[in-house]
Amino acid sequence: MRNILMSILAGLLCCLSASAQHFQLPRDPKDPGEIRVLCIGNSFTYVHDTDKLLQQIAASQGLTIDIGKNLVGGYTFRKHLENEKSIEAVDFGGYDYAFLQDQSANPARYSRDRNKTILKDLKTLKRNVKARSPKCRVILERTWTYSGAEFGGFDSEDDLEFHLARGAAKMARRAGTGLSPIGAAFKDAESLLPGIKLLGPDNHHQSLEGAYLKACVNYLIISKKPFTGNPDCCGVDPETAAFLRSVAENTVLKSY
Repeated sequence: MRNILMSILAGLLCCLSASAQHFQLPRDPKDPGEIRVLCIGNSFTYVHDTDKLLQQIAASQGLTIDIGKNLVGGYTFRKHLENEKSIEAVDFGGYDYAFLQDQSANPARYSRDRNKTILKDLKTLKRNVKARSPKCRVILERTWTYSGAEFGGFDSEDDLEFHLARGAAKMARRAGTGLSPIGAAFKDAESLLPGIKLLGPDNHHQSLEGAYLKACVNYLIISKKPFTGNPDCCGVDPETAAFLRSVAENTVLKSY
């Protein structure tokens, strides 16, 4: 019975993910010292409100982040380029950082299939962001692998991992964006603490812990320095949250 209920829950989550849209514009005017962040993506961002967790973590570290976003279930960059709300969010402008999250397996498809359209769409989206926010640092998110959704159309989770890591790195390099190593942080956390649940019951979307880890990675890309004091745990068990913050620091800050 428990397995049946879990399957029903996973199915409902997938249905909601396919249809939900989360749109928001930043405040205007921009406050002094405020960091304005654009989030374009889908359920790999809005499940457990990772953008809001980013704000909470930043606030506990003395940074004020205001967010503009359009997050639509299952969306690719191509769909965002055609979506009026995504265009409106991008055109609002004045962003300091833009986190761009493609459909979960698209970077892997770029690696495996050499699908040039996927890279072209990233370049176009970046160009649109920079047209309205010339000083913005545009960052492609490298998300995580999963066993759910039949490995995103790949042969195995290892196959997806190989192509996702390679594809995201190539896309970022060729489009001239930064790269958020979220997927690498997931792998490191799972290796260091086997059994940690970074994915939800559908083995596809992020759990609260996974959302927290993603938010920590993106926060560190913005701050470029370790956590201090008492960072917000955002509802995650404090010991687990401290572990995830340490993983994020090791993954992100070693490159600075």
